[in-house]
Amino acid sequence: MNQKYWIICFLLFLFGVGTSTGHAQSSWKWIDVLKEGSINGRIDRRSTAHFQRLPEELKNAVRKPVWELSTNSAGLYINFKTTATAIQIRYGVAGTLQFPHMPAVGVSGIDLYAQDSQTNDWFWASGKYSFKDTVTYVYGGLDSNSTKNYQLYLPLYNTVTWMEIGIPDSVSLDFVSETAKPIIVYGTSIAQGACASRPGMAWTNILHREIGVPVVNLGFSGNGRLEKPILDLIATTPAKAIVLDCLPNLGVTATRSEQQLDSLIYHAVLGIRKKQPTTPIILTEHSSGLDEHILNTDNNRNFQRPTMVLRQTFARLKQEGVAHIYLLTNQEIGLDINSTVDYVHPNDWGMLKIAKAYTRLLKDIGQ
Repeated sequence: MNQKYWIICFLLFLFGVGTSTGHAQSSWKWIDVLKEGSINGRIDRRSTAHFQRLPEELKNAVRKPVWELSTNSAGLYINFKTTATAIQIRYGVAGTLQFPHMPAVGVSGIDLYAQDSQTNDWFWASGKYSFKDTVTYVYGGLDSNSTKNYQLYLPLYNTVTWMEIGIPDSVSLDFVSETAKPIIVYGTSIAQGACASRPGMAWTNILHREIGVPVVNLGFSGNGRLEKPILDLIATTPAKAIVLDCLPNLGVTATRSEQQLDSLIYHAVLGIRKKQPTTPIILTEHSSGLDEHILNTDNNRNFQRPTMVLRQTFARLKQEGVAHIYLLTNQEIGLDINSTVDYVHPNDWGMLKIAKAYTRLLKDIGQ
């Protein structure tokens, strides 16, 4: 009796495994994003491959650290439409999954939003994730009342090597390409996304949802230095507005005087202005350095110095008649003692403050 019982159980087990496996294989289809999709949020060049932010033609023109950071997918996103009530994403990454000051979901994770086509309201989807050799996100129980306009933000600080989107066989998925002129942001680790808890909370991605305009993230951690190859790329790319937010990587030091910093900022603006006479250029003060509630007076002093140089350079440019330039001040950004993880890199609250400051300024200047 016991032997027959266990044989029957074993046969039922085999039948169940085979049936469930076959069902899983036949009920889902997987779409290779690079082969069939469209990656938004980067400067469009035919030679731009993979999930990188800079075109291939710049590989030998920029410093090695800049190129390597450009392979991080910060600010890149995939737009698609579907009625699916369940979506799976699986992908590989080439770098470290997490940092001491930034979680894996921020460094290597993705973030799924959807916008209502009638009201333009944004919705967010919570996914179940697993960080292994293949990173997986599973989104279930999604609203199926209408076709959703999804936006999938890619990892901020990792290099995506491949990615597939899975949907049930019974539904379709259509990718959407953005063609409008973007706001181009050239900055530092703060612009790249440190230290947002997840990609959707990086300030450039918040700004993108707030204003409904494509945003190109050219933030390079520790390497946002107003360098000519990047400035030339920006200058020759039609843009709705250009943001130069590099002061956190341009301190006044033993190897960079105030006069040298002034010259760097001055010529960066004039170089862009030659190619784009009327495009708004926003110069951004250091987001830290003027908070009287910070006990570290040495940090405050070091962060204040480039901001004071920028203010003088901005005044000189205005006096010389350079038009359509704007200053985003430290006070307008308004970071406080609850806004950062280390008095440089914003947490989610700080990211929101930065995004709101840019949103107000862009709306004030009609963008």
